[in-house]
Amino acid sequence: MDSWQDSFKAGTNLIPALVFLGLNSMIRPLIAPELEQRLGRKLTDWEWEYYLQESYRKAKMDSQQKAIQECRQCLIDRQIILDFVWKG
Repeated sequence: MDSWQDSFKAGTNLIPALVFLGLNSMIRPLIAPELEQRLGRKLTDWEWEYYLQESYRKAKMDSQQKAIQECRQCLIDRQIILDFVWKG
């Protein structure tokens, strides 16, 4: 029973990788032609991996910027409330 559960857990750990591979194969035909047009030649697999890496970095940076902006807004809101309470 334990070996069955262990093999099931190992299989579920592969699901995100399989989803990524599926999405990768779906996205590439949509984006690659524009990149190839800008490059003036066919896109290599290495360049496609670099594109995915940079896209991930950009998404991560955008997410961090959003979190920072929300934190700043929270601090501004708290200052407004503090001023209202203490200064009237």
